Amino acid sequence: MRFSTKEIVMAGMFAAFAAAVAVVFRLVQPVLVPFSLLPVVVLLAGGLLPKRVAAASMMVYTLLGLVGLPVFASPPYGGPVYVLKPSFGFILGFGVAAYLVAWIIEKLGRRRAAYLLASVAGILAIYAVGLPYLYLILKFYLGQAVDVYRVLKIGFWPFIGLDLIKAGIASVIIDEVSKRVTILEPQMDTE
Repeated sequence: MRFSTKEIVMAGMFAAFAAAVAVVFRLVQPVLVPFSLLPVVVLLAGGLLPKRVAAASMMVYTLLGLVGLPVFASPPYGGPVYVLKPSFGFILGFGVAAYLVAWIIEKLGRRRAAYLLASVAGILAIYAVGLPYLYLILKFYLGQAVDVYRVLKIGFWPFIGLDLIKAGIASVIIDEVSKRVTILEPQMDTE
């Protein structure tokens, strides 16, 4: 699987966008309850880029953090030790979500309902990867007594409402940008 120069640039731009959003919200985080616009960036990548480029952009963001660049939203902000943070699974879900959003839009076509459905599915994909990871780290690495209810209580219920609003906002942005700009033409992936 080869990427064109334009695809590499676009993947890099969305990875940089994700890093910038994480850093900016890191600066205001002490004032606010835990809040992130990273899911919106993930959904935009999926909505505006072909699926493999969208997934690659979020994988690049993840790899930048894992090699030590301070691009993640919470301490230690980067490095391989970040894989031991209970919230790291949500970051792993970014690539899956971006791919899924692009795939759904590819299947359903470029229209508002598809953008909204894809965005909601993308949010749910982030949770589908993040919540089991949260459970595993809490239970087996940190040795805490956790069950599914506790994982949902700390990692799902406080955030899902706002994340669904973010999905709605992302779908509107995808719709408006898609009307005005063609970032990358969807290509048939040979996978």
